[in-house]
Amino acid sequence: MNKVEDLEIYVKDLSLEMIQKWLTAHFDSVEVLSSGKKVHDFLLHSEEDSAPVMIVEGAVGKAWTSIWFKANKTPWSDDMACAKSLNQFARCRVRANAAPWSDGEDMDEWWQMTETGEESTVSWPNAL
Repeated sequence: MNKVEDLEIYVKDLSLEMIQKWLTAHFDSVEVLSSGKKVHDFLLHSEEDSAPVMIVEGAVGKAWTSIWFKANKTPWSDDMACAKSLNQFARCRVRANAAPWSDGEDMDEWWQMTETGEESTVSWPNAL
């Protein structure tokens, strides 16, 4: 299976500290490049490579945080695999694009996994 070029998932009501714990569980080290009030840049190191990631708190509404791996040098093949990993680690609500992103397309159908592990698709941002 080919990996997508970058990954982006959204998590609801999860602290930056818990996101960093999840990242630390999957990478050898997590280097803080910059950390502002809402935007945080990290470099994730593994034996094979380094992966830049940007975390934006309150990216959609106040509750949803964006986690964007700018280059997919991660253990996950796609957004949904990444989201499932975070859900299993933190039992949190996560969302990812239901289909691969394409230029010019309106990406309003999202795959979601709830705190209990239930999967569905939702229309977003309508379904905050």
